[in-house]
Amino acid sequence: MRQIREVGGISAELPQRLHTWFAEHEECLQSCGITGDVQRSPEDGRTKISSWMTLETDDRVAVLTVWSSGEAELECGDVATSQVRRQHRDLRSFEELLDAIETTCEWIQTKGGQFPDGRPDQLSC
Repeated sequence: MRQIREVGGISAELPQRLHTWFAEHEECLQSCGITGDVQRSPEDGRTKISSWMTLETDDRVAVLTVWSSGEAELECGDVATSQVRRQHRDLRSFEELLDAIETTCEWIQTKGGQFPDGRPDQLSC
């Protein structure tokens, strides 16, 4: 059985939960015109592991990076203007991870775009 490390009271599973969320919602994101990918840092003895999700539309590129320490960085760039929006968060729960995912998805949405069933954590395509 795999042992779950706790780092500062935060489950080291947050990076894996980002992977799981993406796998469960990739098709629906694509149906909304959003392409993406999710990757993780190598398990090479680093004290903090991370995963990052990249989402793209014709107009924007967004990245959400989540570390096992609970740190998260949200970034979204506008292709036409080269402007980048950034936000740092300290996640303490899975619900806060979902909120960071929701914010990233809102930033990447095309103008006037809506997710079929409301919030990105409730997608059911």
